[in-house]
Amino acid sequence: MISALFIYSLRGELLISKDVKSTVQKSMAEIFRIQVINNLDVRSPVLTLGSTTFHYIKSPGNLWIVSVSRSNADSAAIWEFLYKLSSLLQAYGLDSEKNMKEEFMTCFELLDVLLENGVPMESEFSNVASLMSVKPSIAVDAFNSFTEGIANGTDRFIPRSRLLKRKSSTFISQDTLKDQQSKIPWRNNGIKYKKNEVFLNVNESINILVSKDGSILKSYVDGTVEATTHLSGMPVCRFGLNDALSITSPFYEGSPETVNKKAIPKAAAGSVMLEDCKFHQCVQLEKFQTDRTINFVPPDGTFELMKYHVRENLNLPFKVTPIVTVSRSGSIEYRITIKSLFPGKLSAKDVQMRIPVPPETVDCSFSTSNGKCKFVAAESAIIWQFSRYQGLTENSISATALPAKGYLLNFDKWSRPSISLKFEVTMFSNSGLVVRFFDILQKDKNYNLIKWIRYISRSGAYEVRY
Repeated sequence: MISALFIYSLRGELLISKDVKSTVQKSMAEIFRIQVINNLDVRSPVLTLGSTTFHYIKSPGNLWIVSVSRSNADSAAIWEFLYKLSSLLQAYGLDSEKNMKEEFMTCFELLDVLLENGVPMESEFSNVASLMSVKPSIAVDAFNSFTEGIANGTDRFIPRSRLLKRKSSTFISQDTLKDQQSKIPWRNNGIKYKKNEVFLNVNESINILVSKDGSILKSYVDGTVEATTHLSGMPVCRFGLNDALSITSPFYEGSPETVNKKAIPKAAAGSVMLEDCKFHQCVQLEKFQTDRTINFVPPDGTFELMKYHVRENLNLPFKVTPIVTVSRSGSIEYRITIKSLFPGKLSAKDVQMRIPVPPETVDCSFSTSNGKCKFVAAESAIIWQFSRYQGLTENSISATALPAKGYLLNFDKWSRPSISLKFEVTMFSNSGLVVRFFDILQKDKNYNLIKWIRYISRSGAYEVRY
């Protein structure tokens, strides 16, 4: 429950003060200025003084947005509201001290729409814009693009949570979903398409660190499932993954090996242990927790459906074997082999290996079995590139880092940065994640669905020590 909301300038001037409950004294605004804004030692985003709690953030326009609560409120829900409010202030051009002073009435109107007796009731941009007398300065698509940026990569699309009175559509049951469809804020009624299509992109970024002896020190995959839907009406979509906890699902048909061979031959594991799953607000979390199926009424267009993290049983796309020695003449010799481990019918594009050399290096000689190679003195590195790299193939490079005449390279004192690799492989899954099925519940006979699923694996921090 939010008792009051304050907005300050960067230097601490109180611009907006909205008292929702009479329990908040006017001196609270001065207390926050003294305890937080003027105190350089404060680092926590929450301050508790007696029975009063301040939750606060700093907007991209250098405004302090502060909520005051006197009860045992949900901190996560309050921060969710503050970040959403920051996004809406940007949408209405109220993201600076000057604009806030000139258009303060628009800010009060916005707070009246968002808060009802201290409870955030409506924060979906399209619905808020329809209730405001002033039109926003940006479009809906532009608003969605910078909302994630304000959230620093975290999911800020949940409109309500446990703090709120009304029940969230994220947690509604299948039985009541039909009655609530007309109230879904992220999708408009009356959408029609001649062709009903769904595009799913499973994007994965693999991060790995290999030691000098070839052992793996750390490895993990960060993945996202991006969806683009062009569907008529209010469809209830359902799809399932081969995560380890859903193999026993009644919707699972066939052995994991059979399903994986159809989707990504020789790449996917039988099951994947997903961690830290985060979903778009349209997903029914209760259904995922009970039978591990992902049910949702999708927004129209492109959106990020889920994020996940995988640590175990990863499929490495490349193996790099480096041998680095110091010659008698004082130069450093490199013999590096790279082998692709993904299926032969696949190929990686934009493969680039960066081989560090000592900063005293003035020239490099090299020979390669394939690809293009160059020495970049400004980066103290040898860059080895392939426009296309076929699966199950091996290439090698021999290079010599040459110092200035009469100068010896000190290999022992050199920090030896890791060899790094960049690449992109289509239809290959580093984690082994596979979309087992995608369908629409309770569709009529004339509702034909066309599905497109693509897997894209990219390099994150792919590093090899030597």
